[in-house]
Amino acid sequence: MASKREPALNTPLGEHEYLLHHVEIDGNGEEIIHHCFVYDHIGNMFQQAHLWIEGGKVYLEGNEVKEGYFHIISGLEPSQEVVWSDIEAKENGIKPKAMVAGMTLKEKAKVW
Repeated sequence: MASKREPALNTPLGEHEYLLHHVEIDGNGEEIIHHCFVYDHIGNMFQQAHLWIEGGKVYLEGNEVKEGYFHIISGLEPSQEVVWSDIEAKENGIKPKAMVAGMTLKEKAKVW
């Protein structure tokens, strides 16, 4: 059963949440919101889940969270082949992406 804090699928997504979702329009013109996969620098896919808090003690980056609704990485997408290292990626024809904090759009475009 969904928590009352979990947003309805037809509510607008806030700020960065939009970047973690994609929208599909079904045959009736209704929007269906899906989680995007999140990738690491060697092509492994991670799936997302929702975490909501309603009481209890929970901490995020050292700060107590009283309540809230969050997107989290819940783990690897289970049906993929996983690459465990840059070396294994290269051996299988995957070029590791040199992603670093603070990259401009132009720098990202060169890497991807």
